Formats: sequence, structure tokens, C-alpha cells
Amino acid sequence: MHKELLFKIKSLMVLRVVVISVFLGTIVIFQIRSGQLPFILPVTILIATTYLLTIIYSILLKLIKNLKFLCYMQLIGDLLVESGVIYISGGIESPFPFLYILSIIASSIILYRKGGYIIASLSSILYGTLVNLEFYNILHPLTFYSSSAIQPVGEAVFYTVFLNISAFYLVAFLSGYLSEKLKKTGEELEEKSEDLLQLKTFHESVVKNMGSGLMTADLNGRIVSFNLAAEGITGYKFDDVRGRYYSEFFNIPLLKGDFNSLTDNPVRMEDIFIRKDGINIHIGMNISPLKDDKNNIRGIIGVFQDLTTIKEMKEKVIKSEKLAAIGRIAAGIAHEIRNPLASISGSIQVLKDELSLNDPNIKLMDIILRETERLNSTITQFLIYASPYKKNQQTCNIKELIAETITLLKNSKEYPSNLNIDTSFENNGITINADSKQIKQVIWNLCLNSIQAMNKGGRMIISVNKINGDSSYYKPNAETVEIVINDTGAGISETDLHKIFDPFFTTKEEGTGLGLSTVQKIIEGHNGSINIESKEGYGTTVKITLPM
Repeated sequence: MHKELLFKIKSLMVLRVVVISVFLGTIVIFQIRSGQLPFILPVTILIATTYLLTIIYSILLKLIKNLKFLCYMQLIGDLLVESGVIYISGGIESPFPFLYILSIIASSIILYRKGGYIIASLSSILYGTLVNLEFYNILHPLTFYSSSAIQPVGEAVFYTVFLNISAFYLVAFLSGYLSEKLKKTGEELEEKSEDLLQLKTFHESVVKNMGSGLMTADLNGRIVSFNLAAEGITGYKFDDVRGRYYSEFFNIPLLKGDFNSLTDNPVRMEDIFIRKDGINIHIGMNISPLKDDKNNIRGIIGVFQDLTTIKEMKEKVIKSEKLAAIGRIAAGIAHEIRNPLASISGSIQVLKDELSLNDPNIKLMDIILRETERLNSTITQFLIYASPYKKNQQTCNIKELIAETITLLKNSKEYPSNLNIDTSFENNGITINADSKQIKQVIWNLCLNSIQAMNKGGRMIISVNKINGDSSYYKPNAETVEIVINDTGAGISETDLHKIFDPFFTTKEEGTGLGLSTVQKIIEGHNGSINIESKEGYGTTVKITLPM
């Protein structure tokens, strides 16, 4: 409001100088051409007075804080100058009483209806006083028309004053009314503009921060908007897609203005999308017509999501359900096989001891017993893997568990003489809540895999560190312990690396393919995670993370 009033006052000052200069300057030129030189001086004095007052107003504008007071001061000064113009141009016979109207209009614009009435009242007082003083011969105004004074008639004077004063108040009323109306309209417009700005900001914030990608296109099929989520999903920035056809990116037919196929209900489509970095992802998109406030179609709007993770989860669920069903069947079969297998093994052992067999038959008996034992071991491992997960948790020192497992490994027949095992522990006091037997089994299986991968010797390093992470499912951001087993073995090929946790997948001639599957099941049962990094010919690194 202060800035608006200040702008109006400055505009009034500029307008005053322009009007007085043009108006009085024209009078001076007219008087010079007509030879009436005596009138040049008073007109020049009025022009100089206006310029001087404008300079004074400019100085006061910086000193006076009450802008309304300064505005009234300027308007009153204008009325005095206008009275001077009327005085030197014939008084009651002057054609310039309309100059008061300019000040009344200006006051109504700046100070609204109240200001208009005040300036109209002052104009009436000044004009009436000037005419009365002239009528009673107290003042003798100059005149541009003749050198002799004309005595006005009483009725004519009253009629002239009445008409002018009526005009002053009528102009004050009309200009004040229009000014108030304009002010109210401006306030309403400003209020609506603020509401519109807030709505626009809210809309932009919603579109910008929504989790789904949003794409809009015009009737020609060119993309006109692309939110942040869309940029994140597709890898393309808005500048990359602006003005290009959406069919270049999405597998959607280019409609080119023919939107008859679209209804008010969104059309659902799912397809493979090639990101900017070349990665294929699954996206699901709802396509709807984009309409304006008159329900005219202006383009299309597409809301889409990255369904890759959901697709993978569905595939995992389906795979898990299949494996669970197979597991239940296989567990039942394994139980049925195990009992007669024990009978076969016992019977062969009795026959071997009681029968007199030659060497080839003895070897055959040994093969049967050995393979029966291996088959029984495989079935036992499978039953352990397939059985419901159970654990007996207690506080365990991870260093002691690893040390005991390494001791057992070094005393086993699988441990070669040309292998070195080094350990690195952050401190002696790292403890976890876990089933000590199962954790030992995990360490044993992983170390055994590393030993078998280093059949020509090598080095294995086992390290334990305390870290801050969020691998614990139940306690995010809790402290965790990381067990790292690194070897210099043959490594795992990239093709096999994706299958190593699959049951019965193995690259060993006598392997069962259940070791790593069992390890993964135990670790996940302890709310931990396991990750294997390997490159063929460069060794393998296994990282296990468990909650403290």
C-alpha cells in the first residue's frame, strides 16, 4: 500500500509539471503572438511557482513519512496555482475553472472518495471566494479578452458559481465512486492472483514430488511436461524430451489429435522401457485424455511407475511357491528313501562280513557302501535344508567361533599343506546373538568352498569388523558385524554367480548343491545378509552381515 501511494504521488508530480508547462506555455505563446505582453509575466510566475513547488515536494518526499499529508499539501498547492490561472484569465469570465476538476480527479484516484470530496470542497471555497471578491470589486482580475473590466450581473454570477460548484461535487462523486470500485476490483484481483499463485505452487509441488512419473503431451503428440519422478524412472531430463514425440520413448501409438480411442477411464498398458543408460525396465502406464475447463481435449496425460522390482518380486514369489511345493514333495520322498537306504547299507555290510568274496567283489561291496553313505549324506543335507528353520540363540563371541572352526578345518583331510589362513579381528569382544552351531556350519561351508577352489594352494583371509548399517531387518541403522572371507582361488564365472544360491546347483563332481543354499537360509534366519563377489581367475570374497 505504501509503495502504491508513493508511486501515485510521484506520478502526480510528473503530471503536474507536464500539464502546467504545456497549458501555461501555450498561453504564453498565444499572448506573445497577440501582442498582449503584460500577461506574460504573471503566467511565467505561475510556471516558475509550479516548478519551485515540485522541487520542494521532491525534497519533502524524502523527509516526510506521512504520504497522505504530503499528498494533500500538493493538491492544495495545485488548487492555489489553478486559482491564480483563473485570476489572471478573467476571474468569473475565465474559461479555466475546469482546472479544479483535474485536481479533484487526481485526489479521487490517489485518496479515493474522501480525498475527492475534500478537494472538491476546497475548490468550491477558493472559486467562490475569488468570484465574490471580484463581484464586490475587492479584486480586479486580469483578462485576456479586453482592457476594460466587465461588471458581471448578480444572477449570472450566482448561476456560474452554482454550476461550477455542482460540477466539482459531481466529478468528485463519480471519480470517487469509480476509484473505490477500481480499488475494490484491484484488491479482489490481487487476492485471486495470490490464490492462483498458491494453487499453482501447490500443483507444481504435488507434480514435482509425486512418486509416479507424469508425462503430458499436446494434440500433436509432443511432450510438454515431465516431472522429477519421470526423469528418475526413465533417466531422461525434461530438456531431453521437451517437444519430442512421446512415441519415440514410450511404446504408445501416436494419436496425432485422434483421441476417440481414449475414454474418461484411464487406459492401462505395461511394456518394456529402455532407459537412457540402456537398462531395460518394466513400466506400467495409465493414459487419459487431458481436458481443459470446458471439457475440450487438449492432449494426453500419462502416469507411469517402474514395475521392475514388483515384477522381480512376483517372479521370486512364484519361484518360492514352486520350490516350496517341490520341497514338500522332495522331503517326503527323501524320508521314504532314507529308511530303505539304511536297510540296504546294513544288509550289504553284513554280507560283506559273512561272505567269502574275491577282490573284485570286495571292491564292488565297498563301492556300494561308499555310494550308499554319500547318498545318505545328500538326503540328510536336503532334509536339513527343507526342514522348518529353528535356532537356539545365545550370546556368542564371533572370534571364538571362527577360531574353533579354523582349528577343525586344519585337522580335516580336506585341508592342504600349501594353504595359509590369516585372520583379522577388530577386537576381542565382538559378540552376537546367534545359534553358535549354525554359525559354525556357515563358516565351515564357506571355508570348505574356498579350500576346494584353491586346490593348488593359496591364501585365505578371514576378517571381522563392526559397522553401522541397516542390514538388520528388525532394527534399521543398528550396529552390525561384518564377516569377510577372501580367497585367492579360481573364482566363479559371471554366469554361475547368479545361480550359486539355487538348491542343487553345483560345479563339483561330488557336490550336492545344498551347501550355499543352507548357508543363505541360516544367515537370513538370523536377520542378516550374505553377498558374494567373484571374478573368474581372481578369487572370491564373501561378505556376511549380522546384527550385533
